[in-house]
Amino acid sequence: MAKTFRLGARLPYPITISELLKSPGDDVEKQKAILRYAFKYKRKVGDPTKDEEHEIEETGMADWDCPSEGKITQWRVKLGERIEKDRDLVVIEETCSHEIQYAGLCAICGKDMKEVNYVTDSLDTERATVAMVHDNLALTVSTNQAARAEMQLQRRLLKDRKLSLVVDLDQTIIHACIDPTVGEWQRDPSNPNYEAVKEVRSFQLDDSPRDGPRGTTGCWYYIKMRPGLAEFLERIHKMFELHVYTMGTRAYALNIAKIVDPTQKLFGNRIISRDENESIIAKSLQRLFPVSTNMAVVIDDRADVWPRNRSNLIKVTPYDFFTGIGDINSSFLPKRDDTLTPPPPPEPKQLNGNAAKPNAGDADTANPKPEKARVVANGDENAILQLQAEEQERALEKQLKDRPLLHLQEELDREDEEAEKKLAENDDNAEPNSVGESESPSHQRHKLLRDDDRELIHLEQHLTDLHHAFYEEYDERAADRRPNAIPDVGLTLNELKSRVLKGTRIVLSGLVPLNIDVRKVEVGMQAEAFGADIRTRVNRDITHLVISSSRPRTQKVRQAARIPSIKIVNQSWLFDSIVQWEKLDETPYLIEVHPADRTAGTPVEGEGSPTRPRITIVNSGRQLYDDDLNEEAEDGDGEHSGEDDDEDDEDDERYNAMPDFEDGERSPVEDLEGMEWGDLDKELEEFIGSDMDDSDFESTQGTDLGGGTDTESEAPDRKRKRNEVEDEATGSVLSKKQRIAKARTTGLRNVRNATDEEDPEGSGLPTPINTNDEEDGGREAAKVAAVDGADDEDEEDEDDDGFADLEAELEAELQAEGEKG
Repeated sequence: MAKTFRLGARLPYPITISELLKSPGDDVEKQKAILRYAFKYKRKVGDPTKDEEHEIEETGMADWDCPSEGKITQWRVKLGERIEKDRDLVVIEETCSHEIQYAGLCAICGKDMKEVNYVTDSLDTERATVAMVHDNLALTVSTNQAARAEMQLQRRLLKDRKLSLVVDLDQTIIHACIDPTVGEWQRDPSNPNYEAVKEVRSFQLDDSPRDGPRGTTGCWYYIKMRPGLAEFLERIHKMFELHVYTMGTRAYALNIAKIVDPTQKLFGNRIISRDENESIIAKSLQRLFPVSTNMAVVIDDRADVWPRNRSNLIKVTPYDFFTGIGDINSSFLPKRDDTLTPPPPPEPKQLNGNAAKPNAGDADTANPKPEKARVVANGDENAILQLQAEEQERALEKQLKDRPLLHLQEELDREDEEAEKKLAENDDNAEPNSVGESESPSHQRHKLLRDDDRELIHLEQHLTDLHHAFYEEYDERAADRRPNAIPDVGLTLNELKSRVLKGTRIVLSGLVPLNIDVRKVEVGMQAEAFGADIRTRVNRDITHLVISSSRPRTQKVRQAARIPSIKIVNQSWLFDSIVQWEKLDETPYLIEVHPADRTAGTPVEGEGSPTRPRITIVNSGRQLYDDDLNEEAEDGDGEHSGEDDDEDDEDDERYNAMPDFEDGERSPVEDLEGMEWGDLDKELEEFIGSDMDDSDFESTQGTDLGGGTDTESEAPDRKRKRNEVEDEATGSVLSKKQRIAKARTTGLRNVRNATDEEDPEGSGLPTPINTNDEEDGGREAAKVAAVDGADDEDEEDEDDDGFADLEAELEAELQAEGEKG
């Protein structure tokens, strides 16, 4: 292979070519002179002690030694030419181009590529920098060699009508754990999980850093294949050439391959593990296809680990067969940011009552330790790899010790026992049947593990559609004899995805944390990839409001409920539509909006929103401003700042703090909205001015306009009159009942702190019973307490008598309304 060599930057420019020692066609050897050049330089002469030193210019001669072996094919300079700077010098047909290297040696000629000498401008290892072999990073090739290899691969795939499919292992096609409980269940036919674990396979790894984490010597790895995996791979193999790409160790990956592909018919030796990966936090198709990824597709349960190849990715639902285990190799990956998941089932509890932690392998990655954070900041990948390996060891050791599957099943058993006891109690109280026995269903233990996953059914259809679309376009290009006949499978995949939710305009509520741009998190990127237009504001142009099942009553729900065209669905609709590549019917996913939310009156964008007064939510402990529920107008281009989104979420939090009301009941806030505040204030001022003196005012400092009070010194007839004024303003029977309940008194008159000054006459608190440290003091305190208690009872009787007439009137009114109903 011919290579062009340059003069180099170290020569004393300018130089003049004085002699060409070799002619085109001559053989040359490394470190032998092939050219002579002249250059000017200055030299000092004279006696410096007599101040007679001066510079003179002289002409020097030097040889240029050949940096390689081979045959000269062309000179790029001419005899007598003056050269001012570095430039191309000669083209040499090399004896060996060193395009394939292994561990620093040329795989063709065997010479050391790390050798450094005076003619070396760069190491020969730079000639072959591309690692495209699955099982070895030490074997590298040149860029030209990689391009030739990929061209041959593409020709072979096109001939066989196939594409390349890169397959992740953990939680994509298999699920793994090391909990010894699985082995015990496999040997116990009476266990409710026996049928579920019958097909679980197992293997052991050596206790070496290369094979597996230290501290797990002799442990068994239990592997569950995704339902239908064998048939899925057999059919997909006819359309795709399969590769494995995992963040597990190579020994781990090879053992999985023996289970999934025992004959090596499907994957062969096309397996990449973290031992051969060039990054410890990400995967890249360029590791396998450094020149072109036009015919490569990826299936993985995580999209974030493919930052350069999202267009080539089909994200699958994580396979969680072993409940609460997660990905045992997740410590080598970034913390998962995957909010687009189905609603999780209620978290089972551990023996100590604490909720079980899902994805135990991710525990340490959620809040990285200071040491790890420091190492990551410094960028030391070897140190990071060591820390992550230690995290994985701790997670696996914890799994061996804690046995989470056993604890979760025991929790289920305890719940079954409690249910059986309640059923037995009900049977004891039930009437006997005709035979004289009470009927009761037989008790059956619930199983922890379920294997009802159907992901591969959808995935096979997606891959089939993609394969068909790719080759349909390829055939059209080939028929038209286009020069660039091979389509880009990534563009084809994106086109198929974008059709799914095309035409939908979606707002998300309760799915994205505060201060996060919805378009930069997984849920937003996935939705946009499938054609949805993600918005941040509710208006009449929105087609869907997708909310979290755990937060069904938010401000955005109240706004969307007033627009009949908006479908309010839970996140499962979006999740299932993406999984099935089909815009599903929203009916099964619709959220039942609370009746109070449909009439709440929260302003929708673009509508007028009159200013309302400040309202205190009775007994909520928090204040709500109706103005806070208003939204600012949308910018002209439809974009919104993150600050606006944060305000929306804060409003959602304020609204979620409001108490719920049963069907048929009305919120006190709704009653207050219809009040004539000016008339009420006027009547209240007249009432206070005529019937209230200074002493009364002092005794009602804690009174709330909603009917609550902190003191009880107000006379019953004055309370009745004030309640009548408010009843006329609001007209709510429920409000009357609430005010009556709040106006009831207790024996506790005033609250007094221990730090208050002694005031024996001003305190209405019963004196605490003495601890008998001083006998006389204890008896005296008991007497005082008895007297105070009697006074309290008398005052309660007076207050109750004061409300008797009002209560009788209210009961009569309620009875009359009931008869009318």
